[in-house]
Amino acid sequence: MYNKRNKDFFQPEIFLNLYFITLIGLGPIALYFFSKELFNSANYQLVFFIILLGYLSINLGYYIAASSKKIVLSNKTTSAIYIIRKQRRSWKFKSTGNLFVIIGLMAAVIFFARAGNIPMLAHNKEAARVMALNISGNGYFLYLMTLAMYGVLLLALYTYLYSNRTTLLFVLIAIVGLVMTGTGSRRYFLWLCLYIFMARHFLYAFIPIKKMAVFAMSGLLFVNLFEMFRNPDSMTTVDLKTTFLYRFLIYISNLEKVLSAFIRKDSFEYGGTFFMDLLTALPGKQIDYQSWLKAVTELEFEGFGIPPTIMGDFYVNFGYPGIVIGCFFFGYIIRKLYNRFIIRKKSLFDVFLYIISLEIASKIITSGFSAQSVSVVWLFVFIVLYKIFSSLMNVKKPLIYK
Repeated sequence: MYNKRNKDFFQPEIFLNLYFITLIGLGPIALYFFSKELFNSANYQLVFFIILLGYLSINLGYYIAASSKKIVLSNKTTSAIYIIRKQRRSWKFKSTGNLFVIIGLMAAVIFFARAGNIPMLAHNKEAARVMALNISGNGYFLYLMTLAMYGVLLLALYTYLYSNRTTLLFVLIAIVGLVMTGTGSRRYFLWLCLYIFMARHFLYAFIPIKKMAVFAMSGLLFVNLFEMFRNPDSMTTVDLKTTFLYRFLIYISNLEKVLSAFIRKDSFEYGGTFFMDLLTALPGKQIDYQSWLKAVTELEFEGFGIPPTIMGDFYVNFGYPGIVIGCFFFGYIIRKLYNRFIIRKKSLFDVFLYIISLEIASKIITSGFSAQSVSVVWLFVFIVLYKIFSSLMNVKKPLIYK
């Protein structure tokens, strides 16, 4: 499904396919060893069909959108990177990154103060994490905290293009990583690491697929060890084997519950869920998408809601046609972004936009577009903030050195 000459690990056809297969595609295999009876049940046979349908539709989107010019990333400095390097906007990019890091860390202080503790240091870490986010208004501060991560990425892109002096960069990564991990979520630290890998990969030194595969396996191990530390009293974390098995089963289990509920319901939402999370930003009490799904499926457990996967989300809204069309356009759009921002990149900000888009795309695969609508809007808000802060710096047009 991808150009074999292009061995870029972070192209959608490799990165997102690996992500999809690991967290969703391996589910049927894990279920077979966990319970052959469930594996052979009608409900799960339908789940397997929908997973395959979604996977093929996504990859058809990749294939159609793939660059016809067959431009290939190599381990050599490309002419595009050379052109970007000549655009000496260094202090603006660096200063904006520092500003966002400061804003994010200030938001973190407010977030933890309002929560009354640091969830990862609490006795019951999972309960503390949920309680911190249930405090009215704390969700806003959590999004502001992510500005620190975006700031680190801006600084990483600057560092690997212009200076390669990484000492201060890694100090900032450690500080921001610890702060974000304090919220009780593991994904922030993982994505900080991926930000650095991608910044180095796209602007300084190509990282081979085999090496990134090793990093990916290490990341999966980290996810499971973190879950055992955060939620040690759960039946799903009694040992490492059980934790791994649960990780492979959770998304297909969620998908089965969502499908069963909406087959019984015999009606669809026709795009209504796409706005649920956006409406939670309004005053008053509005239920978020995943919590709404938790109520619809009549599940009871500690935590927020259930991520239905991209296939489940499109099924909830439009049934089988939604899965085919929605997954196709998902693959098409993210591959087009890769073509525009990586293959034909013209600035550091192009690379930034692709990295963040890839992060959002990975979350859409496991939780659906409805659950990530706020992330999409937040990216546009960040772009506006970046443009405003950059313009306030009153930087002259960069000189092009010949």
